[in-house]
Amino acid sequence: MANFLEKWSTKKATKPTPGAKNIVDVFRGRVAEQKAYLEEYERDTSGFSKWRSTWFQKVPGGFGVTVGRDSVDAGHGLSYVVVSSTSDVAEFLDDLAYHAENDVGFQQALEQNRLRRVGFLNAAKSAGAKSMDKPSKPAATASSATTKTIVSRAKPASKTKATTAPQPGAARRGRKPKSDASA
Repeated sequence: MANFLEKWSTKKATKPTPGAKNIVDVFRGRVAEQKAYLEEYERDTSGFSKWRSTWFQKVPGGFGVTVGRDSVDAGHGLSYVVVSSTSDVAEFLDDLAYHAENDVGFQQALEQNRLRRVGFLNAAKSAGAKSMDKPSKPAATASSATTKTIVSRAKPASKTKATTAPQPGAARRGRKPKSDASA
C-alpha cells in the first residue's frame, strides 16, 4: 500500500472545478456535438428526431443555422444564416469553431453569454431555494378551512330568508306563483 501511495502521490492533482474549462473548448465541444447531430441527420433524414437539440433546422430553401442555442452574435450582427445543403451546414460549423479559436471579440461574446446564463441559473436556484424555505400548508386543508369560514359568514343562524309563510301555489325555489305571472 505504501508503494502505491509513493507512486501516485507525486502525480496528485487538484480536481478541476466546474466551469474551469476554457470557453473556447466548451464551444468547440458544442460544435462537435452539432456535427454529430448533422451526421445522424444525414444517415436517416426521415427518422431524425433531435431537432430541439440542434443549431440547424429545415427551412424553405435549405437549412437555417444559428450560432448557438442562446443566439450568440458572431460579429456584425451575424447569428443566423440560411444555407442550401448539409455540407454547407458542416462548413459553417467548422468556420464557427475556427472563428471561436481566433477571434477575440467572439470569445468575449461567448464569455458574456456564459455569464448571462450563469446569472439566469443562479437566479432560478435562489428563487427555488426561497420557495422551499417557506413552509406551505396542504392545499386541501387551506381551501376547506376557507370554505367553512365563508359559508359560516354567508348564512348566519339569526337571519333566514323565509321570514313569512310562503303563499299557496308559490314554487319552492322562489318562483312567482302562476297566477302572478299571467297578470
